[in-house]
Amino acid sequence: MKKGFTLVELLAVIALIAVLAVVAVPSVMIVSRNIKEDMYCEKVDMLLTSARSWGEDHLSTLRNTSADRDNCYKTVTVRDLVEAGLVNKENDTNGSYVSNPVTNESMDNYEIGLYIKDNRVYAFYNETNSELMGVCDTLRVCNAGEDELDDNCTIRPTTKCS
Repeated sequence: MKKGFTLVELLAVIALIAVLAVVAVPSVMIVSRNIKEDMYCEKVDMLLTSARSWGEDHLSTLRNTSADRDNCYKTVTVRDLVEAGLVNKENDTNGSYVSNPVTNESMDNYEIGLYIKDNRVYAFYNETNSELMGVCDTLRVCNAGEDELDDNCTIRPTTKCS
């Protein structure tokens, strides 16, 4: 009696592995993309919180940016937040401070809008920065010119302060 597998048995095992790979790989890719999108949304939420903190520390700057300060907003970049010590620099190989986990592009120059309303600092993520803003269910994304306030979108300034 010979020991070993026949060619038919080996081909059957290879075919079974191929079928499993065809089914499993797309599922793994989808899960991986969802995890990266969740990381992106958490990072944007953290950046907005850090920007509000920066705004609280720079209230005089926000108040004195324009004669029409009630109808405009000031921007702060992610790079500014890192340099102010409000956001930790990531160990990244592309030379940026903060990178987008989905696209691996630098987020350093992304702008976050800040304005004061009722003596409170509000921050909004400029949705033109990324096509990914629509994926963040945890962040309430309001229409252009609106911001989240108490679960409602309220009017926010639409022009940048000079």
